[in-house]
Amino acid sequence: MDIDDILKEFERSSSKKFEKSSTNICQELTEAMLNERMAPELLPYKGSLMSTILSYISNQQQLLLDSHEYGDMNSGNGIISDDFKLRLMIIETDVERLSYLVRLYLRTRLTKLNKFTIYYVNESHNNSGDDDNEEEQKQLLSVEERDYINNYLKLLTQLYNNCFLKKLPNILTLLDDNVGGQNMITTPDTDSLVFVKCISDVPITVYMDEEEMDLERDGVYVVKYSLIKAYLDIGDVKLI
Repeated sequence: MDIDDILKEFERSSSKKFEKSSTNICQELTEAMLNERMAPELLPYKGSLMSTILSYISNQQQLLLDSHEYGDMNSGNGIISDDFKLRLMIIETDVERLSYLVRLYLRTRLTKLNKFTIYYVNESHNNSGDDDNEEEQKQLLSVEERDYINNYLKLLTQLYNNCFLKKLPNILTLLDDNVGGQNMITTPDTDSLVFVKCISDVPITVYMDEEEMDLERDGVYVVKYSLIKAYLDIGDVKLI
């Protein structure tokens, strides 16, 4: 019996309320994390997936706590077997693996929010009226990220004002000024090249530098991000 078999058996007996196994959850999270790391812009927040993962981690942590308490109470009477201890160790490793991927996913998003702060603050304000009509998984920012970026911009503006902006004429103190054809807002470069793997059963045709390129299933290509963005949103390709 390998590790995946033990995990699946343990999940069936202790986490029946979760429809997805930790293996499937990990695969989805890994793909979401890689897409986020490789994309030059912020991708829609995986709200439904993150909610499932955090609930799963919380449940498994409580399970481990209860199991360790049970083990401590019965360690001296021979009830606790080596197989029981091995299963707990595997579950702990599984929780740590998922926790690491969650942190990596969120830190990648925070890096982009810090780099393109004003751009995403404007995007958040422009789309704020449509939040009630959007599905959760289609929202660009989570509630926590929206609060973070607004507070971050306030601190950034206060810092700049205290350091040097207060010494300049008012016309030069705007952080989002675009007068004279010079845009002060740093934006993601959506024309940057990315490595992409096609997972669509139907070939995808894109036009790069006026040349036609067919993306076939399981093929790996280097293309401009802007050409495959729509296919990434619907899951026909993934970034690597």
